[in-house]
Amino acid sequence: MRETSCLSKRGGRLICHAKDPISSGLAIDGFIPAGYFADTGAEVLSMGAGGSTIAITWHLMRKQRGADLPSRIIVSDRSQPRLDEIERIHKDMMSTVEIEYVLADQPEINDEKLAALKPGSLVINATGLGKDAPGSPITDGGVFPKRGIAWDLNYRGDLIFLDQARRQQARQQLQIEDGWTYFLHGWTQVIAEVFDIAIPVSGPNFDEMSRIAIEAAKG
Repeated sequence: MRETSCLSKRGGRLICHAKDPISSGLAIDGFIPAGYFADTGAEVLSMGAGGSTIAITWHLMRKQRGADLPSRIIVSDRSQPRLDEIERIHKDMMSTVEIEYVLADQPEINDEKLAALKPGSLVINATGLGKDAPGSPITDGGVFPKRGIAWDLNYRGDLIFLDQARRQQARQQLQIEDGWTYFLHGWTQVIAEVFDIAIPVSGPNFDEMSRIAIEAAKG
């Protein structure tokens, strides 16, 4: 992954971990059932070629998934160097998944890729737009795929991408997900590693952690 997102100590050693592939995989597997891509032939469009998309695509492209792979993955970004870096990582994986890399310096380019997706496809806002900066990677004219899944990795901010998806939810029969559970997995995976404790990744105790965190955020 070419990154370190967590440092821990064990037996006098300092250990570096890349936790994003694990936390993103837990988040995805929480709202997309096993066998989904094999059954539907769905594609993935991930807008933003940073660490989150690297981790998410790594999880979805692993050989251990067998036939449950996206039929195609499209990665778009405003930066050609970032596209070059994720392409290098993907090549090292030697996956059989078809991947397209798109330089999208205007949201209309993402709109075009969005419109061409197969029904049921997963559309991800991994750009930070809506949280780190205002806006969305698509325009209000972008059309989500029928029965698609819209996933915004953001959970706070103006969340325009989520608003755009909600306006089409009934018409396009969309499943809409925000980034809250991804955020929880990201932090709890690090805490579990650093303090060498077991933290559940689902179930009542995980739900209770979510409730506590939401209440704390309100304060």
